[in-house]
Amino acid sequence: MDERRAVEQPGGRQAMGGAEESQRLIPLHGFQRVLGTFGEEDEGPLFLITAGIHGNERAGVEAVQRVFAALREAQGTPAGRFKGRCVAFAGNLKGLRAGVRFIDQDLNRLWTKKGIARLLAGDPSLDDAEEAEARELLGCFEKELGRARGKVLIMDLHTSSADGPPFSCMGDTIPNRKLAFALPVPVILGLEEAIDGAMLDWFYEQGHVAIAVEGGKHQARETVDNLEAMIWIALVASGNLHERDLPRLGDFKRLLEREVRGIPHILEIRYREVIRPGEKFHMIPGFKTFDRIQKGTPLAEKDGEVLRATEDGYVLLPLYQGQGEDGFFIGRRVPRFWLLVASLLRRLHASRLLPLLPGVRPHPEKKDRFLVDPKIARWGTVQVFHLLGYRRRRPEGDQLVFSRRPQW
Repeated sequence: MDERRAVEQPGGRQAMGGAEESQRLIPLHGFQRVLGTFGEEDEGPLFLITAGIHGNERAGVEAVQRVFAALREAQGTPAGRFKGRCVAFAGNLKGLRAGVRFIDQDLNRLWTKKGIARLLAGDPSLDDAEEAEARELLGCFEKELGRARGKVLIMDLHTSSADGPPFSCMGDTIPNRKLAFALPVPVILGLEEAIDGAMLDWFYEQGHVAIAVEGGKHQARETVDNLEAMIWIALVASGNLHERDLPRLGDFKRLLEREVRGIPHILEIRYREVIRPGEKFHMIPGFKTFDRIQKGTPLAEKDGEVLRATEDGYVLLPLYQGQGEDGFFIGRRVPRFWLLVASLLRRLHASRLLPLLPGVRPHPEKKDRFLVDPKIARWGTVQVFHLLGYRRRRPEGDQLVFSRRPQW
C-alpha cells in the first residue's frame, strides 16, 4: 500500500488511504441505528461497536464514522483486506438527538437478566424512551450474533464529563484481558462489576469478549482522535485487520501512549460513590480522571456533607454533569505480577479451593457463586476472590455473594 495515502495523524486524513479528508457518514442531527457495516459473513471475527449509549457522548459516533469512511475508501485495494465483519450501532438515538445522557432512565443500566426478561415480556407500546431503545438494540444484536461464524468481540465507546486521558475497562476474564491489553492505555479492573445492568453484561453472560473504552472529555477534539485510534488498534488485535494493511498503526499507538504517559497501566476499583434519587451531589471543581489523591482529600459534597477520599489512590470519572448516578470512583495501582499470578490460578481452576477459606461456602442455588460470612471471613479473602476473577460483590441477607464473568 502507498503510505502516502495513509493518515498522517488521527482525525485528519484517513487511516487506510483514499480521500484526503474524512467525511461524516451522517450529520449529527440525523442519527440512525446502524452507523456502519463492513466485511463479509465469512469465518472471520464479528466485531461489534456501540457508540452513544449515553446521548451526550457523541464523540464515539464521529470516531466510528471516520473508521467506516476509511474502510470503504480502501475497499477493493490491497489495503482493503478485511477478515470477518464489523458492525457499529448508535446507542441512545433519542438521547443523541436531544444531546442528553438519557430521556427517562440510563440506557446503560437496563441490561440485567431480570430487566431484559421484563422488557421482552412487556408491551412495547408502554416502553419509556430507553426501554424502546434497548428493545431495538437487543433485536439488532441478536440478528448479528445469529449470523456470526467466528468469535465475537464488542467495543463500547464512551466519554466523560471530566478531563482525563483515555482508558479501557472490562469484565475481568482472560479473553477480555487479551483485547484490553492490546490497547496502550490504562486498564481499570472492577468498574464493570461495580455497576449493575451495563449493556456489556448482556454480552458477558453469553461468553463474548467485550470491553468499554473512555476517550476523554465529551467535547474535546482529542477525544474523537483517541477513540478512533482505539478502534483501529482493536480491529488489528481482533484479527479483522492485519497490521501490514494499517501502516499508521504505530502512529495510533504513539498517540495514545502520549496521552497516558505517567499513568499506571493497571488499576482496580476500590470505592464507588453512588448518587441515589433525590440526593444533591456536587463534585469539587478541578479534578481530572487519574488525579492522585490522598486519604482524607475533600472530593465532593452530598446533601451538605463533605465526601473525602477513603484511601490513597486515583480519582476516576468525577461527575461534572447533572445526570448520572456515579459521583466518582477511587482506584489503586495493580502490579502486573499479580495479573500473571491470577491468570495461572484461573488456568489451574483454583476456585475449587475457595470453600476451604474461613466463612466461605458455595452458593446453594447459583452456579459459580460463593457466599461469604463477613463476620468469619479473614482479612485477605476479598483479594483472593479478586485474583480468581470474583470482582462482583452483592449483599444477600447478612452474607455477601461473590460472582464472576464466564472465564473462557
